[in-house]
Amino acid sequence: MISLQKLLGKDDRFFALLEASAEEARHSVQALNRLLQTPGKTPSLDEFHSSKEADRRITAQINEALVNTFVSQLEREDIEVLSAALYKVPKTVEKIAERFIISSGVIKDIDFSKHAALMDKATQHVVSLVKLLRRLGAGCLEEAKRLNGELQRVEGEADDLILEILKDLYSGKYEATKVIAMKDLYELLEKVVDRCRDAGNVVTHIVLKNS
Repeated sequence: MISLQKLLGKDDRFFALLEASAEEARHSVQALNRLLQTPGKTPSLDEFHSSKEADRRITAQINEALVNTFVSQLEREDIEVLSAALYKVPKTVEKIAERFIISSGVIKDIDFSKHAALMDKATQHVVSLVKLLRRLGAGCLEEAKRLNGELQRVEGEADDLILEILKDLYSGKYEATKVIAMKDLYELLEKVVDRCRDAGNVVTHIVLKNS
């Protein structure tokens, strides 16, 4: 028997596509963290470019599905906003990898472990939040609020970290070239967490509207 959902074109592939986009964002951050753990190794942009391009293709599939799907459990505007927010994560990660390669000579002794841990937590929460969309309704809102609260705390830690780092950078113990390179890189690393926070806010808004 054909379900009413399928008859109306509501055999919703958007959940799978958005989840794939969130996972791609996480994969890009995992690749970045591996790079940050081996600053002495000359990196290649191939993996980061591939991740961004994979997410770009997913975004294109979402846009195509929006044109061809008459009914979806999620509103068209919400899908577009969330898709764009998720795509910004691997896009920002690729920029970090580019900067890392350019400035590798002056940052090879820098410890990025705190940033890596924060980005890892942030993308974990984003993936979990996006997966919540499959079960919109009763009981979903509290979980979304909890996960988004965790994500906000991670973002707060990232803000505190950048302030601590800037204080150290402006202490006068580094050469000007190193200060410029490190500031640029640190601000981009913080931006990855900000992008995750933005995606988390979009998911929480969607869940709230559908509760």
